[in-house]
Amino acid sequence: MNRRRFLHNIGRGTILSALAIFSGTMVDRSINSEGGCDFDFVCRNCKKNKDCTLPDGIDFRKKNSIQ
Repeated sequence: MNRRRFLHNIGRGTILSALAIFSGTMVDRSINSEGGCDFDFVCRNCKKNKDCTLPDGIDFRKKNSIQ
C-alpha cells in the first residue's frame, strides 16, 4: 500500500464515519421529537410551544395567555 492509497482510505473512512454519525443524530432527533421535550422545563424558548401537548407546555400557554 502506498502513501496515496493510504491517505485516500483515511479520507474515505473519515467521510463515511461523519455521514454515519450525522445520520444517526438525525434519526435519534426525529424519534425523540415525537412526544418529548427538547428544553425540559424552559418553555419560553421552545419552538414547539404552540403545538406542545405536554402538561408543562399547556400550563405555560395558559399562564401566559392570562398575563
